Amino acid sequence: MHAAVYWLLCILLFVSDVDHSLGLNEDSNVTVTGSCIEKERQALLMFKADLKDINDWRNEEGKMDCCKWPGVYCDTDTGHVTELRLSIYPNLVGKINPSVKLLKQLQTLDLSGIDFQSNQIPNFLSSLTTLQHLHMSNANLSGPIPHQLGNLSKLISLDLSVTGPVPNFGGWSSLTSLLLAHNSLNGSIPDFTGCKSLLKVDLSGNQLSGDLPNSLGQLSNLTSLDVSSNSLHGVISDLHFINLSSITYLDMSFNSISFNLSSDFRIPFQLETIKLQSCKLGPSFPLWIKTQTSFQHLDISSAGISDSVPVWFWDLPLGLKLLNLSSNDLKGTLPNISSDFDQYPGLDLSNNRFEGRVPLLPSKLASLNLSRNKFKGDLSFLCHIVGELNFIDLSSNSFSGSLPDCWSHFQKLVILDLSYNNLSGNIPLSFGFLNQLEALYLRKNAFVGEGKDLPAWVGERLASLYVLVLRSNIFNGILPSQLCLLNNLNILDLSNNGLVGNIPGCVGNFTSMSSKRSGNDRTNHSYKSYHFIPGDYHPTFPGCTVESQCPGAGAPVVYPIQEVHQEFIDNALVAWKGIERSFGRSILELLNIIDLSNNSLSGKLPFEITHLAELVSLNISFNKLHGELPKDIGMLRSLDSLDLSKNQFSGKIPSSLARLDGLGYLDLSFNNLSGKIPTRTQLQGFNSSFYEGNPLLYGPPLSPVSGPTPSTTGVVEDDNELGGDNDFWKSYYMGMGAGFAAGFWWICGLVFFNRRCRHLFFASLSLAQDWIYVTLALFFRKFNRNTKVASDFK
Repeated sequence: MHAAVYWLLCILLFVSDVDHSLGLNEDSNVTVTGSCIEKERQALLMFKADLKDINDWRNEEGKMDCCKWPGVYCDTDTGHVTELRLSIYPNLVGKINPSVKLLKQLQTLDLSGIDFQSNQIPNFLSSLTTLQHLHMSNANLSGPIPHQLGNLSKLISLDLSVTGPVPNFGGWSSLTSLLLAHNSLNGSIPDFTGCKSLLKVDLSGNQLSGDLPNSLGQLSNLTSLDVSSNSLHGVISDLHFINLSSITYLDMSFNSISFNLSSDFRIPFQLETIKLQSCKLGPSFPLWIKTQTSFQHLDISSAGISDSVPVWFWDLPLGLKLLNLSSNDLKGTLPNISSDFDQYPGLDLSNNRFEGRVPLLPSKLASLNLSRNKFKGDLSFLCHIVGELNFIDLSSNSFSGSLPDCWSHFQKLVILDLSYNNLSGNIPLSFGFLNQLEALYLRKNAFVGEGKDLPAWVGERLASLYVLVLRSNIFNGILPSQLCLLNNLNILDLSNNGLVGNIPGCVGNFTSMSSKRSGNDRTNHSYKSYHFIPGDYHPTFPGCTVESQCPGAGAPVVYPIQEVHQEFIDNALVAWKGIERSFGRSILELLNIIDLSNNSLSGKLPFEITHLAELVSLNISFNKLHGELPKDIGMLRSLDSLDLSKNQFSGKIPSSLARLDGLGYLDLSFNNLSGKIPTRTQLQGFNSSFYEGNPLLYGPPLSPVSGPTPSTTGVVEDDNELGGDNDFWKSYYMGMGAGFAAGFWWICGLVFFNRRCRHLFFASLSLAQDWIYVTLALFFRKFNRNTKVASDFK
């Protein structure tokens, strides 16, 4: 009995010492200014001490009521701190102080966005037994979720940034929101048994593998499930959906999940958002979609469907926001789908085998992508669309005829791609209304300009253009100087046309190619597409649901239909280093490109082009340009590819070209260049074929027989300029021979005429002979001994 009392007193003294060491030995019921509990105020000050840049929490007169500190919320009756929301502070750095354990009534802890410097989630958070909302996303945490957090039985929402396996959910019977997206979680998804309160699960953007557990189908309250962008596999069966009567948002995109639902299975839900991109839904068109009559967002792209689209499918919901059937093997013709939608949806049917004429389309569209199909006929169907259309891609089809003159309908158009069709005729004047256009692709058609000239108004009216690709058409006439008004251009491709005349000197006005970009990626073009995004949480108070009242927020949260911006990423076909290549975002965002090749341009290359210090690729091959190259061409410091071949350039190669250390491709072949190729630079590293066809050009890497023949006209050439390869290589070989002979006879002279050197020479030979003999003798003795041991062992 005495021993028990003794140990009890020791424990009480230990707890008292801990409080004293923390400086929290005040009575927990004492308050400051009638609100803040002193013990909790001290705990907050200690918590603040381990985080940089919280300057609003002060221990001074007039600032001591912690319930009035930003991010701190207290119970108005008891004064206890119930919510700590530090995500309102930007750029906090530090660690979690154990003093947070003393906030015994804490219900919400939001530390999202704080840089915890790769520390792990501390185990002591499991002592916050009243905690309902724990949010630590984007917090630079490492390590797994501590299994001790399973003791937080009152937890309602969990949003963390962590690594490692997903913990067992069994202890979180009250959990309604599980947000573990975009981490490095691995392993399989645990059993959901015991988590029947879950409303929202987001495990997207991890490294999870294995099958989805069948217990998922028992989450009757679940409204949103996102497991996209993992490595999940297996088969979705009736069991996974059997009791999901409340779900409206389903995203399983970018997994290897197959669907195998029974034909007689009665799906208990109506989805608003269906995202199954890259799942395995085919080869037949998924018939279960027929039961979904209220979807707003449907993406079943790249789903392995090789079938015709059933007629019933085209009776689309009026609330549609986005429809994506791209990158399947869908075939057949399109029916009339001129539905009068409530909003402006995006429609993507690209990369399939649809054929025939395009029928009437909905008059309300935000984006239209019919590229890489087998459509034919004219483009008159476009004139039925009005209003908000800002993205059109009809490339790689068999459309023909001239362009309709209704482009004034599309004044919000950002992207237009009509490449690889059989379109012809003039560019209509109504194109001038496209003043928000950023990328225009018309390559590989038969377009002509006004009177076959390239229309000058393109530079005057389309001032927002970043990309202008008119490659492989029938544009003739001169390059209008108005093109120089497009100072935002990153890609200018007018190759394979019939352009004549000079390159205007104002090309130096392309300011986007003369100075570094400000950081925005102009190869990405944003365009609008409207679709539903589930919103369960108040943007400032993530622990609040739509139905509940949020602390400090006033009325319940209302979520309007949101406008979402999609991205189009430029994909340019560029004559790069002598080969036509298609580049996407990762390369194009680094490139500034001018391609005027395969025309009939004449005159000199204007010196103003040297102002384009950020130009990466310049191709003016297969023209009739002449004269000397600009002597300051080396000012194009970012140049990686330069093709001047098949012109009539003359004179010497400017020495400044040798200063372009980053030059990866150079073709000067078949011009009239002369003189010696600048030496001691990377110019000698290029293949000699890139210099051929210039009879008066010499020096490495051209072979010794290249270059000018001996003069028969009586003209005396300067030895430093046109002395000929024969003289160069003759001097080179003569020097080598003389050096070898002198060295050989010098050694022989020392041996034969100098007694000391002769003695040293033969003594060295004797020593070398002895060393070789001893080394070989030891080697063979060791070899024989090992052989004998091996034979004895046998």
